Amino acid sequence: MGFVECLPARRQETLNQLVADNGWGDAPATLVLPIDQYQVFQVERPEGVDDSELADALKWKLKDFLDFSPSDAVSDVFMFPKEAARGRGPLVNVVAARKSLVQELIDLVLESGLALDKIDIAELALRNLAARLDTASRGVALVHLRDRYGQMVICQGDTLYLSRKLELSYDDLRDASSQENAVQSLALEIQRSMDYFESQLGQVPPSTIRLVARDTVLPLNSMLSSYMAAGIDVPDWNEFGLTEELDSRCLPAWSAALGQGSAA
Repeated sequence: MGFVECLPARRQETLNQLVADNGWGDAPATLVLPIDQYQVFQVERPEGVDDSELADALKWKLKDFLDFSPSDAVSDVFMFPKEAARGRGPLVNVVAARKSLVQELIDLVLESGLALDKIDIAELALRNLAARLDTASRGVALVHLRDRYGQMVICQGDTLYLSRKLELSYDDLRDASSQENAVQSLALEIQRSMDYFESQLGQVPPSTIRLVARDTVLPLNSMLSSYMAAGIDVPDWNEFGLTEELDSRCLPAWSAALGQGSAA
């Protein structure tokens, strides 16, 4: 298990080689859409619409929010927690992505010889890990940091309550002249999400935030802790049968394989 870096133009060649080298032909694969290739909206669930027709019906409600026509979108839905609706009636999360972008990724998988099993989205994949970490059933906040962005999810059990994209630059975090401001900015974004979870969704925020970051050289745990009320911790990968720390770039794919998420 690991991450293989390549230029976009060489994705097909690289994946083909991985499949050939590892004997993965016809192996079932889950495709996890990256967070910059889809959008999620919360909308009221209309009455009298069957579950099987819900995704198609609701994507037309998004025509004023999408920068492309709903006819060019592929969509799916997953439920919004009833107890977090705060009297607004039944809500659903609608996932919408450009059909052409999704098809491009599907073709990438199929042409490599893998068998596409399902398509997931990043926050539902991360939800799988959060659910495993929530051993006390008190809720888990999970923050995943990449080079240019981060993503935060807050879950209770296998229910996703909140997902936020975090603005981030590891260049700023590594640069001594900008480091303090970058850490403060990241801590503020995380804290605002925790506050929203409590004030707008009416839920008790987790006391600890689980952090998965690519750069283990920076003491991000202690750097962030000094600006936040919640504690900062990292998952114990030994509990998942891993003998070494997971490469954070693999986290969405690895979490999707935990098998708890819904297809999008």
